[in-house]
Amino acid sequence: MPVIYDPAASDPVDVVDYTLKADVTQAGLRVGLVSNGFPDAGTLLSAVGRLLEEKLDRPVIRLFERDDPTITVSEEMLEDVRNSDIVVTALGQCGSCTSSTVRDAAAIAKLGIPSVALVSYKFLELAQFIADSARMPDVPRVPLPHPVSGTGVENIERIAAGAVHEVIGVLAGQPLPVGVGH
Repeated sequence: MPVIYDPAASDPVDVVDYTLKADVTQAGLRVGLVSNGFPDAGTLLSAVGRLLEEKLDRPVIRLFERDDPTITVSEEMLEDVRNSDIVVTALGQCGSCTSSTVRDAAAIAKLGIPSVALVSYKFLELAQFIADSARMPDVPRVPLPHPVSGTGVENIERIAAGAVHEVIGVLAGQPLPVGVGH
């Protein structure tokens, strides 16, 4: 006799509301940049880091890089990232890398650290699904043009410049402007 499984969860899963915000005017803010290892994620985050150095008051920037964009941040790296005041994760430009960058942002936010994921606008719908499955549906995501990876350093720097205002805003607790993905 066949066994039929009910796909509905037997127990409700607690959803964690994202309510974090940072005082982005604070001097010496420790900024963690978490690259999931997707091609050019480190390039994008380095450009974001340089822009944050210009816009924030003497921030301390640290880039954390992984080699595999299909997995989430390790416990060991998470312990290092825990020393950050704010965190930016990247890059969501395909299915698995979008999953890892959104899950990274949610895991870091669950530690009480304001975080934001940088995701291609073409993967925002998937990013929402991933945020829902990570039980943090409103973890911030800043949409980027598609593609980012493989478009050259100058273009990636332009993309970073176009996103840094929203990155700072959502880390400070401001909603994204109307019409900009969340």
